Amino acid sequence: MLRMNGALDALTHSPRLPMSGRPRVAALGCRAHTGWAALVVVAGRFARPEILLRGRAELADPSGRVRKNAYQAARGLEPTAAANLVKAAERIAAAQAAVALEQALQEVDTVVRSCAVVVGEFPAGARLESILASHALAHAAEGRLYQRALLQGAESLGLDAEAIPKRSIWEEGESALGVTQDELKHRIDDLRREIGPPWAEDQKLAALAAWIALARSS
Repeated sequence: MLRMNGALDALTHSPRLPMSGRPRVAALGCRAHTGWAALVVVAGRFARPEILLRGRAELADPSGRVRKNAYQAARGLEPTAAANLVKAAERIAAAQAAVALEQALQEVDTVVRSCAVVVGEFPAGARLESILASHALAHAAEGRLYQRALLQGAESLGLDAEAIPKRSIWEEGESALGVTQDELKHRIDDLRREIGPPWAEDQKLAALAAWIALARSS
C-alpha cells in the first residue's frame, strides 16, 4: 500500500496472473463516487487476465473549502453563487483526476492507451435550477460531475476516454469479450481468489470497463 500526494490513495499492486508473454498494452477502468473513484488497470486477454493495479483516486477539493457534494451544497444559494460553486468543484475534480490517473499510469510497467469510466443515467438538458430543486437530481449530478472529471483527466493525458453505461455494461462486456454474461460475472467474481481484496463491485465494474475498452482498442 502506498499513499501518493493525496490524489491516489490505497494503491494495491496485484499479484499477476500467469500469461504466455508480457502484455503489450493495458487499459484503465474507473468507477466514480461522490468525491472519489476506484481505479483498476488491466492487461492481457480476458481469458488470461492480468490485474496490474487497484487504487482509490481522491477527486474532491483537498483543502475542503469546496464541498465534495457541491450540488447539495449549492441548493439554497442564489443562482450565480450556485453556478460558481459547481464550476469550482468541476475544475478541482478534473485537476485531481488528471493527477491521480497520471500517478496510476506511472505505477504500471506497460503501455496504457485507454481509460473507461462507468457512468450512470442522467436526464439530458437538465438545467441547474431544476437539478438543485431535486435532491435525487442533485445526487445524480454529483455522480456525473466526478465521472466527467475522470473522462476529462484521461483525455488530458492523451488516453482514449470512453464512457460505459452501468445499465448496459454486462451486455457490452458480452459483445466485446465474446463471453456470455453469466460466464463473465463468474470469471470476474473468481478473480478475488487469485488477487485478494479489495475486489468488490467497484473494482469488478472498473475492471470490466477496462477490459471492454482494451478489447475494442485491439
